[in-house]
Amino acid sequence: MPELRTPSLDDLSGRGLVIVDAIAAKWGVRPRDPGKTVWVHLAIGQAELT
Repeated sequence: MPELRTPSLDDLSGRGLVIVDAIAAKWGVRPRDPGKTVWVHLAIGQAELT
């Protein structure tokens, strides 16, 4: 499963969850068969959608 990490300046990938974490009110990962689902809750204005 994907995990939030801090990529180095030389890394060519690994920034997706850093961006998601920066803009999301909440996020997580669920396993699927096959693969995974990354879900996100975004705040709009003063209200948070869930």
